[in-house]
Amino acid sequence: MSRLTIATPTEQADRDHASFAAWGSGLTPAQFLERERRLRGHAWATRTLTSWLWRDPRGNTLSSCETFLDEARVGTRTGTAATIASVFTEPPLRAHGHAANMLRAVIERLRADASCLAVTLFSEIGTNFYARLGFWPVPAFDTFFPARADTPQVEWLHAPLPAPRHSASDEHTLRLTLSAPRLDWHLERERLYTAALNRSPLDRHGARVGESTITWTAYWKTNELQVLSLDARDPQHFPVLLHAASHAAHLAGLPTVRVWETGALHALPGARRVERTDEVAMFLPLLPGVQAWTMVERGLWA
Repeated sequence: MSRLTIATPTEQADRDHASFAAWGSGLTPAQFLERERRLRGHAWATRTLTSWLWRDPRGNTLSSCETFLDEARVGTRTGTAATIASVFTEPPLRAHGHAANMLRAVIERLRADASCLAVTLFSEIGTNFYARLGFWPVPAFDTFFPARADTPQVEWLHAPLPAPRHSASDEHTLRLTLSAPRLDWHLERERLYTAALNRSPLDRHGARVGESTITWTAYWKTNELQVLSLDARDPQHFPVLLHAASHAAHLAGLPTVRVWETGALHALPGARRVERTDEVAMFLPLLPGVQAWTMVERGLWA
């Protein structure tokens, strides 16, 4: 009978070698292995990451994945949410149900933890596969803004970035907390690609207006600046914060700013709204009555 185990560091490295073809685009094998080593060794990951292996009776690996833990809340109840990432089955072993069986086992392991309120993921393969496992999709839209050369009147933020405020939740809604260490994990990814692709590092990663903040990262793979968090406590701050992101994109030589939609941004000047069919957020509630996952920002992606 197949079984679920936690990978050792050596086994994690073996999976990195196997998955290079799937996730190493733009990097050399050595750069990809260094990326995985540093992201896995980041302070946020060392506290929250578990690497899982699905093995056959002889101990051979059939499939693998990772889970990261974030603080989460449903109404007044607080706990954690586990984000599934890096689901990988080697090509000769696909179409035999190994990934699905592994994920069922991971979910049951998480369900046994009373503090775990939900399981989340960001699907790159559409929604049907994960829907069969009980996950619900979150409607996903991106809003794009062009780079701007004119300078806004803001306070610029630099690493380490502050965490956005905690959002309230009702008894039917899941919300995850985006922490400062998690934001820095994204900046570590940026630092890796900046060096690997010989790009110039950003000197600012966010802006503040009053009590409102925005944070971002350069995503060199798609040549855009991606907003990690957008916390506008005054609606009038939205255009100023996004102006700051657009100016940072200009300084970095990036033509576009991309925002995962959590509010009505499409009415702002220059906005272009597009439905997202990749990296679609999905969630499986482990508490009865949970009907929605809201405020899904790019900073929560793993």
